[in-house]
Amino acid sequence: MNALAEGLTVTIVGMGITLLALLALSYILDIFGAFSKAKPKAKAQPVPEVSEEIEEVDETDDLELVAVITAAIAASLNTTTDQLQVRSFRRVGVQGSTWSRTAKQENLKIIE
Repeated sequence: MNALAEGLTVTIVGMGITLLALLALSYILDIFGAFSKAKPKAKAQPVPEVSEEIEEVDETDDLELVAVITAAIAASLNTTTDQLQVRSFRRVGVQGSTWSRTAKQENLKIIE
């Protein structure tokens, strides 16, 4: 019976210490939050305008790119390029974070 009482005492003391530590941590974080809100924020300075230069793209590069894309699609579908017709293509910007792109690449490696 003595071991049971000692076990309960240790459990209650441990839970009490944990509760007090979490409360103290909560109050410390609230104090830090009050200090960070009290500082006035610096005003944003206007960004100077930048003129963009437009590059002219050779259409021969586009034709070569279409040929490469068509060949890659034909190879992945196990068919010839005679049976495929590329009507248009466009660049797709980078979407998502580095983490999501890495996850997609890893999932593709698993599938292969």
